[in-house]
Amino acid sequence: MGNYKDELSDLMIKYDFALQTLTTELNILIKEYEFNNKINPVEHIKTRIKSRESAIRKLKRKGYEVNRDNLILHVHDMVGVRIVCSFLSDVYDIVKIIKNSKLFKIKSEEDFIKNPKTSGYSSYHLNILVPIHLNGRVEYIEAEIQIRTMAMDFWASLDHKIQYKFDGEIPEEVAEEIYNCSLEVKELDNRMYNMNKIMSKYKEKKFV
Repeated sequence: MGNYKDELSDLMIKYDFALQTLTTELNILIKEYEFNNKINPVEHIKTRIKSRESAIRKLKRKGYEVNRDNLILHVHDMVGVRIVCSFLSDVYDIVKIIKNSKLFKIKSEEDFIKNPKTSGYSSYHLNILVPIHLNGRVEYIEAEIQIRTMAMDFWASLDHKIQYKFDGEIPEEVAEEIYNCSLEVKELDNRMYNMNKIMSKYKEKKFV
C-alpha cells in the first residue's frame, strides 16, 4: 500500500500538469469562439482533480486491486472539467470546438443528452487525452469533460445530494420523482433553446 501511495504521488503531479494544460487550451478555444461569434456560450467552468481517497474508494467499489496500473486503467475521471452552458445548442458548439482542437486526442464520447441515463441524468461526456511534457518526452493523461446546460447542472447537483443522502439506495418513489424532474428540465431546455432561436432572429433583423 505504501508503494501505491508513492506511485500515486507521482501521478498526482502529472494530473496537475494535465489540468493546467487542459484549462489553458479550453480558455483559448472559448475566447476564440467568442471573438468569432461575438458571444460567450459558457456560463462557468469547474475543474478538479479527484482525491486519492476517492480514487481508492472507486477502485475498491469496482472490485480492483489498489495499484497504479488499475488507477490509470479504471479511473477515467481523475482529471475532471465541467463546462456549463447557457443553451442546449451551446453544448454542441463546445463539443465541436473541443473535438476540433489539435492538442487533444479524443478517447471516447457519450451523449447522455440524446440518450439520458435511466435516472434521467443528461450531459455530454468527452474523455480526452491531454499531452504533458515531462523529462523531455510527451505523455498523454486522460481527462473527463462534462458539458451541460445550467438546467442539467441544477438537476445533477440535486441528484448527487439525494444519492449521498440515501447512500445510493434511493427509494422507488424518490427515484421516480427525480426522473420526472429530469423530464421537466429537458422541456425547459427545449423551451430556452427555442427562445434563443427567436432572439437570434430579431438580432439578425436589427443588422439587416
